[in-house]
Amino acid sequence: MATSTNRIALLIEDDSIADWLTMRFLQPAGYQAERLSPGTDLKAYFQLCSPSALIVDSSAPAEILHSLAEDFPLLPLIYYASSLSTEEALQRYQEGFQAVITAQDAPRKALAAIHRVVARHESWQRWVRLDRKRHTQPLERHIKDLERLHRIGGKISASLSTDQVLREVVVAAVELTGAEEGNLMLLEEESGNLLLRAAHSVEDRKTSLLCVPVYDTLLGEVIATKRAINLSGSELTKIKTAFLVRALIYVPLLIQEKAIGVLGVYNREGVHTFSDYHQKLLETLADYAAIAIQNAKYYTASERERQKLYAILTHVRDGVIVLDEEQRVLLINEACRQALNIKAEDYLGKPVDQVLFNSDLVLMLKQPPLRWMKGGEIRLEDGRILDCQVSSIAGVGLVVTLHDITHLKELDRAKSEFVSAVSHDLRSPLTAILGYTELIAKVGPLNERQQEFIKRVQASVRGITALIADLLDLGRIEAGMDAHKELIDLRPLLHQVAGSYQTSATAKDQQLEIDISPDTPLVWGSPVRLEQMIANLLSNAIKYTPRGGKLGIRTWSQSGQLILQVWDKGIGIPPAEQPYIFDKFYRASNLPEDIGGTGLGLTIVKSIVEDHQGRIWVESTLGEGTTFTVVLPAAEPENLQKRPK
Repeated sequence: MATSTNRIALLIEDDSIADWLTMRFLQPAGYQAERLSPGTDLKAYFQLCSPSALIVDSSAPAEILHSLAEDFPLLPLIYYASSLSTEEALQRYQEGFQAVITAQDAPRKALAAIHRVVARHESWQRWVRLDRKRHTQPLERHIKDLERLHRIGGKISASLSTDQVLREVVVAAVELTGAEEGNLMLLEEESGNLLLRAAHSVEDRKTSLLCVPVYDTLLGEVIATKRAINLSGSELTKIKTAFLVRALIYVPLLIQEKAIGVLGVYNREGVHTFSDYHQKLLETLADYAAIAIQNAKYYTASERERQKLYAILTHVRDGVIVLDEEQRVLLINEACRQALNIKAEDYLGKPVDQVLFNSDLVLMLKQPPLRWMKGGEIRLEDGRILDCQVSSIAGVGLVVTLHDITHLKELDRAKSEFVSAVSHDLRSPLTAILGYTELIAKVGPLNERQQEFIKRVQASVRGITALIADLLDLGRIEAGMDAHKELIDLRPLLHQVAGSYQTSATAKDQQLEIDISPDTPLVWGSPVRLEQMIANLLSNAIKYTPRGGKLGIRTWSQSGQLILQVWDKGIGIPPAEQPYIFDKFYRASNLPEDIGGTGLGLTIVKSIVEDHQGRIWVESTLGEGTTFTVVLPAAEPENLQKRPK
């Protein structure tokens, strides 16, 4: 049997066949079936999801399957057909399919083929993981060494104590090479001798190298040639050293091609020799030590790199804003200054709300991280719309990127206008169909089956009519036809909507809690649309909360905004599906089959909220419930005197 983690993708054009495969074979066997639409970016999907198999039929283009086979060689392909001859089935296997199933196959045979393909895929995955582990073990060691070097580099950049940094370098040199001891000596220009600056031994052994002349010594040769020396065994018998060693590495410390010292490691007793890789590590550490000694040089190089980065960000077409952890401005590039009309004044170090005056952007930055990590849209005074993404960088603060999506919004508007036009043209014939079905019974008696068929036709027509009504409603909202807005007190409106749904909640033994703050601010808006927004959210909460559950509405005021939440203790929304619940026609996969809907309710809610210059987001946990949060800007202070008592 399949496990809960086995996901099988379907690239089947015929809906009935896809449903049959899902309900007949996959779901009963414990597989999670996912239908792919013709417009799906297959490469992006398989990079993200990595299903256990892909079932296709003859509608799948051969070039797409060939591309998938090249990009994802481990992806098992299963071919489905209503019927196939033996020769045709053999051809499918020759084309690279791992299994072939037909409508004539017995369920046990078809499932066995699917299980076999999935099991083989799992075996391939295990083999790949083992092979990867076998080949990456040396790399992992190198990565650990590089991480250690990285930490040393961090300490060097953060420390002002040269002696402490040099001590860290020597300790790292001993540990990374497995040496018994090491030291670092610097050249004293006046005397021409090498003086000990740092030493470390695994046995706390004191070194005898305190001062070494450069002339006629191994250390002096490293200074003169500016090259590392790696010796062991018989190579050392011909060299006179200050003390007996079995293996050693000396590497020079170089500043502007000038040797200023030597970093060395030794083995006195062990037979362990040093490799070229160890020498590379020591050379890197020697570079770190040289940087610590010449801190002024390091600062100059760092400043040069900062200026280079600033030049790159200045010429990037997307807007970039960098804020510190207290939301003070560190950088605003030229594209962002032009988009937000920021004057080229001294804005560095100032709070963001004293530099940026776009209300959408400022309000987003004031939201908790869970909100702004999902991004949002910023509307400019000239009508352009920018996609805003905010990222948190540890030790720096926030990075805000702004990308112009005005052309994408125009495309979406054109699509919505087309859907609205088609929906409007369908309304009249559907109304005629419904009318004629109601007249049939008046021209003659009908038997029970005929009456049942007419009821089904009427139900289908009403469902399609409701869908068309929602589409037209959405089109009017997106087209901005609800231009008239007035000063509204949402408190009585909320009580009115909650009262109208109290009967539905009582019928399911649900507890409807209402917590509306007396300080709920006034807003500018359309009473009809705001009532529709609240009704849709509350209707969903009742619909998806089980019998005897809890749900509610609450409001409060915060930072010049009205916060409205509709919450429930219902079935929740799968985390992977939460980014898509506001899309047209999207319905969560865990909804009960007996609960209908057009998939447009939340789309209409989002459009209404955005039409009122607000934002909406969802927080949900499977099996625990869902909370929709709506943020609307409060009315201007000069209008608050009109507030109803």
